[in-house]
Amino acid sequence: MALRSGNEYKLDELLAEVPKVRIFLRPIAPPAALGLAGFASSTWITASWIAGWWGDEKSPGAFFPFVLFFGGVCQLIAGLMGFPARDTLVTVINTMWGAFWVAQGTAFYLIAAGVVPSHSIYTHWPELASWFVPLAVFTWAGAIAAFARDLILALTLTFLATGSTIACCLFSFSEPGVRHGIKAAAYFWILSSIFAAWRVFVYLQEEAWGPTNPVVKNAFPVFRFGTEKRAPLVVPGLGEPGVKRGMPGVI
Repeated sequence: MALRSGNEYKLDELLAEVPKVRIFLRPIAPPAALGLAGFASSTWITASWIAGWWGDEKSPGAFFPFVLFFGGVCQLIAGLMGFPARDTLVTVINTMWGAFWVAQGTAFYLIAAGVVPSHSIYTHWPELASWFVPLAVFTWAGAIAAFARDLILALTLTFLATGSTIACCLFSFSEPGVRHGIKAAAYFWILSSIFAAWRVFVYLQEEAWGPTNPVVKNAFPVFRFGTEKRAPLVVPGLGEPGVKRGMPGVI
């Protein structure tokens, strides 16, 4: 029988050892709160302008910085922070719509600067329609998933997806009646922004006052579904980085 060297014995001992797992967590605030705040703000401004509540064709040249940075950059950051927060819905929706608002804000800037020719939002615009195809598809997917969380988030995404679908169809196929149709889409976007603001309010108040505070519970309910019905929006392990029991190396 061949003799074994000391190094081989040490290797066997090393392989036989039970690995010692060390886990370091760095809790973060729920990124959905920032993402929804940026979305609600930029959507409200742009949709109310499209609906004809205020302003004129030159208005985007004044409000594009807000849309670009708060609606775009901040929402994009929130979406990327959804990765360490283990929140797939936040990651997909906020990153997608954050990228949209960055692109839209940049387009508003280029038009205001005279680099790109202006184009009325109320006319046939198939190039913009192509943007709304993936936006509508993945927002509908997010809306269906949101029904597993709470009604307010589900309505936020449902109205957003509905308006995006209307915009996609009108910009693609219909020259007559685009003005009135796009205004109808804008009203769905306005409703989406209102429900998104509602959800942000609950995030802030639950963290500040606690989920059992009667004002928080009764003034702005979110109508939770399933296992999250009585759970606060901000809880350890939900919307925060970490591990789950049963993962490799975790007991």
